[in-house]
Amino acid sequence: MYQEFAYLYDTLMKSVDYEKWVDQIEAIFRRYEVEPKTIVDLACGTGGFTNSLAKRGYPVIGVDQSVDMLNVASDKSRKSGWQIPYICQDITELELHHPVDAMVCMCDGFNYILDSAELKKCLQGIYRFLNPGGILIFDISSHYKLSSVVGSHTMADPDKNISLIWLNQFDRKSGILEMNLTFFIRQEADLYRRVEETQLQRAYCQDEILQSLNACGFSGMECFAPLSLAAPKKKSQRIVFSAIRREAENIRNDSAGIGL
Repeated sequence: MYQEFAYLYDTLMKSVDYEKWVDQIEAIFRRYEVEPKTIVDLACGTGGFTNSLAKRGYPVIGVDQSVDMLNVASDKSRKSGWQIPYICQDITELELHHPVDAMVCMCDGFNYILDSAELKKCLQGIYRFLNPGGILIFDISSHYKLSSVVGSHTMADPDKNISLIWLNQFDRKSGILEMNLTFFIRQEADLYRRVEETQLQRAYCQDEILQSLNACGFSGMECFAPLSLAAPKKKSQRIVFSAIRREAENIRNDSAGIGL
């Protein structure tokens, strides 16, 4: 996954305003009164968030399982003058040299974890490598979006340089969305190269994520709408989550603090 697609990713994501997303991340830092000295960007892809965080002065590490994505990210960082370490690693098998103060995982990183047990394993690893009081911030494409907006629909983007046909099939029993992507990449005036890729995402309900966070020891969980500190709506297509590692292990998680 994410081989040739890695080199198309930035073109396809050109509408994403990374700076506004980082504004929200920083607003959540302030809400929790966290001033992270080190941030890990999980499933960092081509480094859009990694570079934006570095631009604001945060020491940041990028983690992704795709070598091709990391090649693009490293090249972008060098050109921008940022010395960012990148680690090729599956986020469900997270291993760091030392704990950090914050981790983020944006743009559907957790949706690509297809099994609830694997999600908990990932969250346990994140908890392990967060300092006490450290914060986790991530987003998902909502169950509503994957099941009702994207699922079982065909989409097309007839751009003159990169055209995309996107065939989707959502399995309501498993909650898995299968996305079959076909790209037509312009090489010359009337010559296009065809690239095909299949991706799978899992649709998680908001409560399922909150329960997994709680089971892994996190506290202070909250949910937000995109680019906002307002609560997500029933038909929000994206949900942002935040949670902290307890300052001390004997602190009981207070379910009344869970933001719904």
